[in-house]
Amino acid sequence: MARDMMLTPDEYMAIMRLITSERESEGEKEALAKSSVESPRPKRVTKTMRSSRKKLSKALKQANTRYRNKNGSLKKGKSQADIMKLAQRLRKRM
Repeated sequence: MARDMMLTPDEYMAIMRLITSERESEGEKEALAKSSVESPRPKRVTKTMRSSRKKLSKALKQANTRYRNKNGSLKKGKSQADIMKLAQRLRKRM
């Protein structure tokens, strides 16, 4: 009787694929239900944050003009990291 209940490797793999796909679809349903119920509110933008962003925007424009060529490519030996470092320094001085 136990010999009749044995599965072939192909049957076993088919059942395993079915089980995993079922688990994945259940997980997706749960994740979608959670995300629709719990939507985090965006962080409130304060005056300080807004002014800091404006200053950084101006500083980035200055840093880009300093470290880029007329055609828009970076000058030799400079990287995007250099531009951001300079912009942060310029922002502090504003």
